[in-house]
Amino acid sequence: MSCHLRNAVLAGLGIAIAAASPVAAEPVQLSHDGRVLNGEVQLAEGRSVRDGVLLLVHGTLAHNRMEIMSALQEMLAERGISTLALTLSLGVSDRKGMYDCAQPHRHGNQQAAAEIGAWVDWAAKQGAGKVGVLGHSRGGAQVAYYAAQAGDRLPAVVQKLVLAAPATFDRTKANEDYRSRYGGDLNAVMDRAAALVAGAKGQELMPDTDFMYCQKTSVAAATFIDYHWGDGRNDAPSLLGRIRRPVLVVVAGGDEIVTDLPQKLEAALKPERYRAVTVDGADHFFQDLYGEDLADAVAAFWAE
Repeated sequence: MSCHLRNAVLAGLGIAIAAASPVAAEPVQLSHDGRVLNGEVQLAEGRSVRDGVLLLVHGTLAHNRMEIMSALQEMLAERGISTLALTLSLGVSDRKGMYDCAQPHRHGNQQAAAEIGAWVDWAAKQGAGKVGVLGHSRGGAQVAYYAAQAGDRLPAVVQKLVLAAPATFDRTKANEDYRSRYGGDLNAVMDRAAALVAGAKGQELMPDTDFMYCQKTSVAAATFIDYHWGDGRNDAPSLLGRIRRPVLVVVAGGDEIVTDLPQKLEAALKPERYRAVTVDGADHFFQDLYGEDLADAVAAFWAE
């Protein structure tokens, strides 16, 4: 992997900054696996990346400038925490904004985990003494997947993990949701995709397929399988027991999307240094003042 910063921010991020006021967010790019990845760094007043940085990972088909990501960056900067909000490529070089449903889907959880790891490596190369990773919604499940896969090999610089309203997965519920959203049979589509994968055609596109938030899109068979597989990779609570770092899970008390998180957390194996807090009344995106509550919980955890 090669890494480069835009010239305009290279000097400012690699060395200590003495700022009289909060530093404006700056774009940063990383070259990874043949694709350009985009991030946005928000430094807290008087801080540099060397003082520590929290990576922020967005949810399904989203990006680093969506409301919850940009708001969190501002609120955490006010609490003395520098952040890097990253945009997962989802297989598209230099991706910005929401994923275009006209674009064929060739991405997956492993790719997301590798890109999170690439940004961790970037932070370490900038001299960060402490790195945390926060994921929201599907991003929370992918952060858990990244850390669970790494196990004891997780870089020592990664000291804290935060899962904010992380995604869960249940096959029965997924079938019901798919039928409700699209009027189709998820199992039938899975069978079609599985047959292609079994025939070494996992990268073959299935046209006119309903997938995630995209209606009648084109999706690779392996991609469709990956996001609907019930082995735990899409279910944050089931990954907790394999994580070897302190973990904070923030539950949105009024979550209308991930409705089974409290029950799944109760039943899950958990790491030794695990905490969960509930922001009562918060919707899935911690809108309005609930975002302040989320930022407070993260700041308290970061300072421990």
